[in-house]
Amino acid sequence: MLQTVEGVLGIDGQIRWLEPLRVAKPSRVIVTLLQDSDNASQSKGNAEKALQSLRKNRLPEAARPTSAEIEAQITEARESWD
Repeated sequence: MLQTVEGVLGIDGQIRWLEPLRVAKPSRVIVTLLQDSDNASQSKGNAEKALQSLRKNRLPEAARPTSAEIEAQITEARESWD
């Protein structure tokens, strides 16, 4: 299973994770360095703004797909790769 976790790499080589991270055993990792680390603290605020917008602008009940419709869309997308 792949999991993406954001962190900050210090000049001493230590990684400080920006969210809780628990692993049951030693795991392999791939670290990608991002150029602009000054904006790392803004991502939480942007995510909160996005969630607020989604809560405020909910789809009307008639526009929401049923769980069966969602499953059918997933199945169709999954089978379209063949």
